[in-house]
Amino acid sequence: MSASSHIPTKSSQDDMASKEYVQTEYPSISASEVEATSPTNLKFDEGALLGAWLVQFCVLGLPLSFGVMESFYAEHYLSNFTPSTINWIGSIQLCFEFLLGVVVAGVFDAGHFRWISIPASVLFVFSMFMLSLAKQEQYYQIFLSQGLGAGIAIGMLYTPTSSAVSQHFKKKRGFAMGIITTGGALGGAFFSIVLGHFLNGSIGFAWGVRICAFICLGCLILANLLMSTQYPPPTSVVTNEQPVGIPLAQLVRSTSYISFILFAFVISISLYNPMFSVELFALRNAHVSQALGGYLLAILNVSSIFGRLFFNRLADRYGVFEVYIPCITATGKSGFLRVIASVMTKCTSVASIIVFCILYGIFSGSAVSLYFPAVLSLDRDVTRSGLRLGLASVPVGIASLVGTPIAAAVVGHDRWWAGSVFTGVLELTAALLLTISFLTKPKY
Repeated sequence: MSASSHIPTKSSQDDMASKEYVQTEYPSISASEVEATSPTNLKFDEGALLGAWLVQFCVLGLPLSFGVMESFYAEHYLSNFTPSTINWIGSIQLCFEFLLGVVVAGVFDAGHFRWISIPASVLFVFSMFMLSLAKQEQYYQIFLSQGLGAGIAIGMLYTPTSSAVSQHFKKKRGFAMGIITTGGALGGAFFSIVLGHFLNGSIGFAWGVRICAFICLGCLILANLLMSTQYPPPTSVVTNEQPVGIPLAQLVRSTSYISFILFAFVISISLYNPMFSVELFALRNAHVSQALGGYLLAILNVSSIFGRLFFNRLADRYGVFEVYIPCITATGKSGFLRVIASVMTKCTSVASIIVFCILYGIFSGSAVSLYFPAVLSLDRDVTRSGLRLGLASVPVGIASLVGTPIAAAVVGHDRWWAGSVFTGVLELTAALLLTISFLTKPKY
């Protein structure tokens, strides 16, 4: 054996120096722990994935099934109020879902995930039980419990659980985050079917909501037992690793990031409009029975699972933006199916509504599931994922608050073609902004 084989390489010298520094400056942190939690050596945790999936099944499933409740409110429980007014209940949930992400981001990045997840889970279940006590035509009771109470809990849970999952993945992060978003899609399908039977059947509003609250209670208890985080050690511990991202102040001032924020705002104004209104539209204009109407939102949500998994898998292979842009474009074009339906009598049928739900579900599912991976692709530093996702959620929250009420006001009593044009044009505009963000994206 030659003498040169005993001479340590530069990389091995750096590794030994790093380990010695760790043992000297941070005796409670072993070198193996530093290596295990390095952003370049992330571990897979099935429990974290399943726990986040269960959270999204509950806290996103119920908002995604709001179309069923909106139809019930408009026809029966809040019949003295307009659909535009009723939509504020669902839109405030969507607003808090994203807007509160930036509020809790600092707590999450500081390592206090449990300080967020447990109180938020309790608040969500409590709000659902309070909703079950709301009386007919008492709008403020429903708004306070379902809109504000549940909405705040959703906002506290959504971004931190997504950030926690992102800590466990490096190469297949897009697919992993696509998996957890299927929880919201399946939850939306499940709760829309269940609530459709409960609200229009013998069980009724109070016990129908109460049963859903008990289901969420069990799921959230299990989720909090399963979820875990994988925070990297302080950056000063590992001296041989340079920061992999770009300064945050520089990132948020870049053309790519600004274009992406504008994209997020525009797409969020339009994305949830069909989800909120498709059942009411079908019942009033497409001669769909009450029984089938309760399944339309479930069809849309189940169809979105394909988009959430298939396109996220493609994004890991070909790039997030390369897949995201065509999906957003297709979402806008599928939104125009209802414009065609307004001028072609044959399209106001059961078959045309089902086809619309399937197509819109597939592409809108990818619009949701690829959003956070696209944000993370703008900056590779996983140590500040909570802050970056929180900042990117602010425009989504603001737009989601006003989007569906504006769309309902545009539709008015029977101008469904106007609502379709409003939605389709905004989604195609969003695709253009996303393209600009991609073309100006920093190259690593």
